[in-house]
This record gives sequence, C-alpha cells and structure tokens, in this order.
Amino acid sequence: MINKITHVPLLVKDQEEALAWYTEKLGFEIRANDPFPNNPEYRWITIAPPGQTEVEFLLQPPEWGTEGDPESRAGMVGKTPGFVLQSTDCHKDYETLTAKGVQFISPPEDLPWGVSALFADLYGYVHNLLEIKMG
Repeated sequence: MINKITHVPLLVKDQEEALAWYTEKLGFEIRANDPFPNNPEYRWITIAPPGQTEVEFLLQPPEWGTEGDPESRAGMVGKTPGFVLQSTDCHKDYETLTAKGVQFISPPEDLPWGVSALFADLYGYVHNLLEIKMG
C-alpha cells in the first residue's frame, strides 16, 4: 500500500550549484548528502525547507535518467513543473528573498485562495510562494 510521498526529484545541471542556490537563497536545509556505494562520483543530495519532515527534494543530475540519453535529459532542466512553497507571510518573504537575489516573475498578488508570488530558480523552474488563505 502506498502511504505517502517522500522525495520529489528536481532535475539540475550541477548538484553543488543547485545545493548552494537552494540553501543560500531559499534557506533550505540539507537532509542527505551521501555518495552512491557503487559510484562515489554520484551523490544522493536531498533538501527541504526548515521544519519540513515529510517531503524532500532530490537534486538529480541528468546522467541518472533511465529514459533517453543524458544530453536530451539535460535539455529538460528548468522546463518541468515547479513546486509550491507555503509561506506564513508572502509579502515579507518576497522582500527577504528579493534582497537575496531571487528573481520574482510576479510580486505578491491577492487571490481567492491566498497571496501568491511566482519566482524562478537558477535553472528557470518557476515556483510559487503561497500564503494560504485561512477560513
């Protein structure tokens, strides 16, 4: 029986570059950074927002793919759907992240379901910063 999602792969060109961006710009924490037993050149690197315990992002290089060649998979970096990050104060987080150099596509906007702002990561993935409307 499937009972939860634990890891979401995020295709990246360079694991170390992506690790630095997500930890320095968004404040994510490293959950794992371990070499593969049969290939120490590869690392199992996972990250998550502070306090997030259920789901981790796996920083996955294109070479790991089982479908297609690495060059065609590398062309997919930045083109798959992004994720939604929940915020307790979208306006404040927008200001903080902007000061750290995060490139926003749209400023915080009041919507029926909450306050939302879209930003791009270092590879062009578009993510949503969302303060969910309560009640």
